[in-house]
Amino acid sequence: MTATTEPQLPWLADAFANLHSAAEAGRLPQGLLIHEAPGAGGLHLVKYVARLVLCKETPRACGHCSACRRVDSGEHPDLLRIVPAEESKLQQIGVDDVRDACAQLVLSSYEGRGSVAVVLPADAMTHQAANSLLKTLEEPRAGLHIVLLTSRPSALPATIHSRCQRLRLRAPTTAEAQQWLTAQRPSDDWPAALEACAGNVLMALDHDPSQLRQLRDDTHRALAEAVRGRLDVLRTADPWAKDELSLRLNCIESWLTQRILRDPSLGGESGHLRTGSHLPEGASALNMAQTFGLLDLVREVRATLGTSLNKTLSMERLLWAFVAAGANSNPRG
Repeated sequence: MTATTEPQLPWLADAFANLHSAAEAGRLPQGLLIHEAPGAGGLHLVKYVARLVLCKETPRACGHCSACRRVDSGEHPDLLRIVPAEESKLQQIGVDDVRDACAQLVLSSYEGRGSVAVVLPADAMTHQAANSLLKTLEEPRAGLHIVLLTSRPSALPATIHSRCQRLRLRAPTTAEAQQWLTAQRPSDDWPAALEACAGNVLMALDHDPSQLRQLRDDTHRALAEAVRGRLDVLRTADPWAKDELSLRLNCIESWLTQRILRDPSLGGESGHLRTGSHLPEGASALNMAQTFGLLDLVREVRATLGTSLNKTLSMERLLWAFVAAGANSNPRG
């Protein structure tokens, strides 16, 4: 098993190979900004960079030596992770977190092969924290490599971008994702599981695909009942808010997106945004404005996931909006 193929993510093969070549040529960037599509496998690449720097064997990033094993376990003394503090309600990386890390990064490495600092996720840094990291990025000591991972590079200051080499990681196509997941664990439920995980292939792998399919089907049935005015919102909202809320929101968003894609003005197949197999003929249909409005509301609810706002109330508000949209589109009931 070679260094460049050890992480079995075929859609990232070129990225692994390019980093390996750069390390062999002594051109591994000291500031690396990895822009990943959600679920692309950015953490695997971050770990690989740390192996390239800290591995004691040839070829680099062997995956078997003591240094690589300690990188994998997060116990290598020359690998520093800068992450949101557990007590941070907003899941932010504060200026004090970065200052403390930078104070360590000016010191020589413990094992003499270099040091790696990883910021996860980089967009969690406050503006002050990003500015605090800037000086270290501008003048990194010899052997220091700083890796920033984010799916939202626009949230980072331009000064951070200018000090880093940028590497963009694409997500696997649907076909690639299904093929890879099936190779890991054969199942007919992977298409539905991917839908529940918003296409995040690694998230899907962490779940039972049949349970994800059931969650998707249950969510879609409930939404169909909501637009028909038959959903018990109060009994539905509380358990949804307390169990896999993020996955529920993925399923709701996919249900709405499917309605949009069926619009003939977008090349779809139906003039009415019906609920497919879960909504019988004659049931309520949502118009385009209502569908986009509900999508906006889903994204508002998603933005509250990392806050202390009452998630049950947020879910009640969302489901009542489905009920109201259905009533407005079919006032006769």
